[in-house]
Amino acid sequence: MTSGQAIKKIQETYDINAIYAHTVFGMTKTPYYLDEAAKIIEEKAKPFVKWVGGKRQLLKQFRLMHLYPPDRFNPKTGRYFEPFVGGGAVFFDLVPKKAFLSDLNSELVTTYNVIKNDVEKLIDSLKKHKIDKKYFLQIRAQDPAELSDLNIASRFIYLNRTCFNGMYRVNSKGGFNVPFGKYTNPLICDEVNLRKVSKALQNVEIKRQDYKEVLKRARKGDFVYFDPPYYPVSKTASFTPYTFA
Repeated sequence: MTSGQAIKKIQETYDINAIYAHTVFGMTKTPYYLDEAAKIIEEKAKPFVKWVGGKRQLLKQFRLMHLYPPDRFNPKTGRYFEPFVGGGAVFFDLVPKKAFLSDLNSELVTTYNVIKNDVEKLIDSLKKHKIDKKYFLQIRAQDPAELSDLNIASRFIYLNRTCFNGMYRVNSKGGFNVPFGKYTNPLICDEVNLRKVSKALQNVEIKRQDYKEVLKRARKGDFVYFDPPYYPVSKTASFTPYTFA
């Protein structure tokens, strides 16, 4: 069996995209590649925050429609750029070897970097949070500018997991203003997935950066995925303010 046939077999057996199947096959070391692939896929990370407009639930449909991933992208030589990373559904689906993630939301970018570099301390911090409205309002009232990176990340994930519908919205002064969500038992600290996310981010560059800067770095053969926040189509339409600037 050729490597191409093996990659195709992994893709079909585990219903994953071609790029990730290529990566998984490259990590197998014995003739029992399907069994090895299963163990590797079990360790795959998923988005650690809920995100409005996230495409996680649509990726399979995109694959079936042959819209994704791009056939011309070679994961051995090409690089992956995502300038509006949000929850990172496409990144976590592809798991590219060379990736550059960015966003204008500074708290989100800080959270990605804390997970990458200090996940165990973040897990410890998340376990200390409480689930009640009064505590939620106290955390929400904190000014991120006065917090350490670790506490910014802990606050960001806590609010995302406990606020209404996992929305991210700020007022004209940049203050997070989404109300408390009525959840019975929200999972604030998914430590298993956070460790998987940390592992997936180890060779990834994550910056607060405008998408125009990303375009300056991309070259032929790279895959640049654009999924910007929605823009109101009229004066009466509205969309959640994404960043304060």
